[in-house]
Amino acid sequence: MLHLNIKGAELLVKRFASNNKIAYWENYDLVLWSKNHNGYTNKKGIFKNNSWGIAEKISVNNKGTWILPKQYVKYFK
Repeated sequence: MLHLNIKGAELLVKRFASNNKIAYWENYDLVLWSKNHNGYTNKKGIFKNNSWGIAEKISVNNKGTWILPKQYVKYFK
């Protein structure tokens, strides 16, 4: 787990972007979207940029930080 402040979250949004992945803000939630055809039937599925994908929403906690799961730490190396 990695605790991100606003600068760290903005850095993740920049580094996460690729052809199959998009990071964007939805109010104060950080949304990490990955292209996946199974998004059509998944509860977390979102249709974005003319294709289906699965989105993971990371909400800000009461300390003003976002707790990033381990699988996304690689974008900070």
